[in-house]
This record gives sequence, C-alpha cells and structure tokens, in this order.
Amino acid sequence: MKELRYMFVLAAAMLLSVGMASAAMLAPFTQDELDNNWVADRQFPSGGVESVSAFGREDVARLGIDNTNTQPGTFQRTEGIKTVGTQDFGTSVQVDLYLDPEWADTAVRAGLWVVGDDGEGVRDERFGILEFVNLESSTSGESAQGDHTGWRIWDSTTGWTNIGDDYAYGDWFTLGIELDTTNAQYLYTINGEQVGTATGGTNFISELFLNSYNYGLDVFPNLNSDSHAAHWHVGVEEPANPQSRMDCMRGGWEDFEFRNQGQCIRFVNTGQDSR
Repeated sequence: MKELRYMFVLAAAMLLSVGMASAAMLAPFTQDELDNNWVADRQFPSGGVESVSAFGREDVARLGIDNTNTQPGTFQRTEGIKTVGTQDFGTSVQVDLYLDPEWADTAVRAGLWVVGDDGEGVRDERFGILEFVNLESSTSGESAQGDHTGWRIWDSTTGWTNIGDDYAYGDWFTLGIELDTTNAQYLYTINGEQVGTATGGTNFISELFLNSYNYGLDVFPNLNSDSHAAHWHVGVEEPANPQSRMDCMRGGWEDFEFRNQGQCIRFVNTGQDSR
C-alpha cells in the first residue's frame, strides 16, 4: 500500500510539472457503477464486465475478451464500454490500467478513448486514444494492426503513432488525456509525464471509453490470440496532509493515515512521509 501511495504522489507531482489540468476522479468501478453508468461500445466485451478485487486494489473493472466469441466484422471486434449519453467531463480525465504479465505472449490492445462536444451537444468526432498494445502483423490477414509492443496514440488527422516502449508488466499505469481547448489539442500523459499530442476540439470531453480488441480469428507468428482481460481502476487518491503539529494531536494523525502521532509530526517538521 505504501508503494501505491508513493506512485500516486509521484504521478501527481509529474502532472503539475507538465501543466496538466487537475483531473476529476471518476466514480469507483463498483458493479452498480458499471451496470448503470457504462454501456457497450461497438461490441460489449465478450468475456463480460465485472467489478473485482485484483492486483492490490478494490473496485477494479475487469473487461474480458473471449477468443471463441470473435465477431466476423473487424469493426465489431473492438470490444468495450463507454459512459452513458453525452456528459461534461471537463478538460482532463485519467484512469489506471494494469499491464498483466499474461499479456507478454498474447495479442492485446487496451486503451482509454475520449471524444469531445462540438458545441451543440453532439460528438465533434475528434477522438483521443491512448493505449497499450502487444502486436505483430497477422499472418491470417484478419486484423493486421502493426508490429509494436508498448504505448501508442491516435490523432484523428494522422492516425496512429507509436510513442515508445517504456512499460513494465505487473504494474499499474495512469493514463491521462487533457483537452487543450485554446490550441484544439489533446495532451497525452502516462504517469503524469506528457508523451504526445493530437488534434482535439475546443469545448469539453463528453464521452469516455475503455476499449480492447478481440483477436480470436487472427494467427500471428509469435503471439497467441487467447482469451484475456484488461483491468481498469479509477486511481489511488492521494491522502490529505497535516499542515501543523496541532493537526496531529488528539488522534488527528489517524485522519491522515499515519500509524502514530510521531510519524505525523515528523512529516510536518521534515516532509518525510512514512505512510
């Protein structure tokens, strides 16, 4: 738990360093939230959508891919969920994705998608996409998607751009997309560090998507097209900090999640965080 908090504090500091607007926390991915406030995008995940406890976190959204239930049309092989209706998510969103070690030998796409409002309550059709892929060209000709393992971003005018291979299986990564309405650009971040930009709109983000892809009909030289799942989480909220020694007194240290009063006072005096 200490490691998760440290990672979030570090990510938050990095967000400030690149000037990204503060991203509002999404509602936790409880089963009720997933059932009522998210709907299918293109194709509902063939392996189901459920709220689980996984990889050290609660309220994790598990989006499953069943490779025996692949759609014949490639458009419908994108399987995922999106927020209900058109809403106003402001100009900055973020969500955490777990890079499952089981993906190392599996053809995978898992990404955060957004789209903006055109000023009249409908999509502006400028999609922002930041996703992790483990791909190679299909030898079956079903869904050739390039040859890259790592992150990539989408620009509605230029298409896909691979942005590097700085990743580690077995870790959570915070994916962020900010809409710069002044310059009509999406700013993409991973763990708070800006990794690219793309064409965006000038209003606000109106829909969010969590998407994967079903490669069940594809054959690859080295990767398998087995069933798998993507796990998403709204992120670990940074604990509040005491501002004075008095905040730590009379049990106040417990409100800030310290183990004792001494740790709390030491934080105030030195900045050393023992949580």
